[in-house]
Order: sequence, then structure tokens, then C-alpha cells
Amino acid sequence: MVQIVMRVKDGIEEWCLVELQGALETRDEVACDGMHIGDLHFDAKGTPNLIIGHHLLTGKLVALEKPFAVLNKHKITPNDDTSINGTNQAGTEYEVVALLTQKIVFKNRPKPIITSRSLPRKST
Repeated sequence: MVQIVMRVKDGIEEWCLVELQGALETRDEVACDGMHIGDLHFDAKGTPNLIIGHHLLTGKLVALEKPFAVLNKHKITPNDDTSINGTNQAGTEYEVVALLTQKIVFKNRPKPIITSRSLPRKST
């Protein structure tokens, strides 16, 4: 039998998954890892709005069918104070960092953000 030890912190954070339909591309074709992509705002009605560059995406908040847990894996050495069940056994322990129970779905085409400065002026 395989034993999986999980440790739960006090006051687990609740995170939200962001789901975009389509592809997110950059001009320079570099990876988006760790980059600032856009700004997420909620209006007075609770509707999520994502601004990426000069584009506005409107989404909706949806409950996940099955919640996800975000885990942090720890290797335990035999001499570690946090050993499994108080014994001095080597093994692996998982810590629950956060739970995901909702997602924000952006499935509509983005709307361009046009300001009065970007419109051509009419000559009089």
C-alpha cells in the first residue's frame, strides 16, 4: 500500500483559474512565463474584464465541477524533524497550498479599445 502524506496549512488560500479561448501570442515570439500579460478587473455587477494591450475581454465566473488542489512537494530525510508520522523514515510529503473552486472563462472575441486620441481628426 502506498501512503501519501498531506499537510494542510491553516487558512488555505483560494485561487481562481483563468481560461482563455484561443492562443496568446507575442510580437517577439518569446515565452510568456513570468511576464505581465494584462490587468484583471471586476465591474460593479461582478463581471470580470481582462485588458491585454489595446484589447478588452469580458468573461464570466464559473464553478469548477471538481475542485483542484495546488500542492507543494517536500522530500523528507530520515533525520528531519518533520518526518512521517513521527518516525525517522525518508519519504515524500505534500503540502496543500491553495484550492481552486472557480474559473474565469473568456470565450468571446476581444473588443478593441479605441480612445479619442487614436481616432483621426476631422479637418475643418
